[in-house]
Amino acid sequence: MIKKLITWARPRLRWINIGLAAFALTANQYMVQGFCQPVAWAGIVLLLSIGAFLAWPWLDTAPRVVRYGLLFLQGVAFTVCAYCGWFMSMQPELYFIGFFCWWLLVPILVWVPAFFGLQLLQRVARLHLPGRWPVFLVGVLAPLIAVGWAQRQYQAVETAVARLPPAQRQQIPALLRVVPRSYMAERLAGAYFKYHNYPEFIFDGWRPPLHDPLVNVCLWLRGGWRKHANPLEMKTYQVYGGGYSGFYRSLNKQVKLYQQLFPQLPVKADCVCSRNHDGQSYQGWVPGTDTIYQQQ
Repeated sequence: MIKKLITWARPRLRWINIGLAAFALTANQYMVQGFCQPVAWAGIVLLLSIGAFLAWPWLDTAPRVVRYGLLFLQGVAFTVCAYCGWFMSMQPELYFIGFFCWWLLVPILVWVPAFFGLQLLQRVARLHLPGRWPVFLVGVLAPLIAVGWAQRQYQAVETAVARLPPAQRQQIPALLRVVPRSYMAERLAGAYFKYHNYPEFIFDGWRPPLHDPLVNVCLWLRGGWRKHANPLEMKTYQVYGGGYSGFYRSLNKQVKLYQQLFPQLPVKADCVCSRNHDGQSYQGWVPGTDTIYQQQ
């Protein structure tokens, strides 16, 4: 049975890949969303790298310079697939559900990055092109340049906050004096309501609509968001019934910090995933109030 399926699928693999990519994109957008809307640079990288992977069967006889360019982009595609697999592995039950409930079609899509990644390795191994592995590996490692740049900015934010006395690290006026207005500072300040750091992460009825792999990798290298690795994570002391009290992540305070650090940038970012329980779009924070989302 499996052998017959493989024999049938091999000559049709190029079309199967396109169908899987289209189905995964549609399902992620409108059915079971694991990834939110990519930020601009991530969307461009995704389009170019996966586009090169899908287009290769029609361009494997193109001029050599074109093939080397496509091979480099497919190396980037391998890193993209590895990142997607890593991101979803933060909820490993997704893979088990996908494996045992493959007949439901949508769950099996979590295996698409692994399927594409294995094909990329097999494709390069069978390719008759001088220097194929070095070119491919340069593509695989190229994103690490951006990760190194992001790491330096992340460390600058950490250092700035660490210089403050512990009692002032949750005070917005003190943070405004020391936090650099950098790319990574904007991502860290916008976490939990604007930037997506965890699969299916929902907080106070709000799902962060934008996905930036750089900030996620930096967080994971420090133990992930569960370890409170974000130096700009805002907390507030709350007392609940039943004797529960302590410091909890404050979405209202997070939005206030973001808007005061980056007043020129919008708080709201529309996306299909950024909907409240009533299906309405996020209303935005109103200066001078503690309301960032309207409950019905």
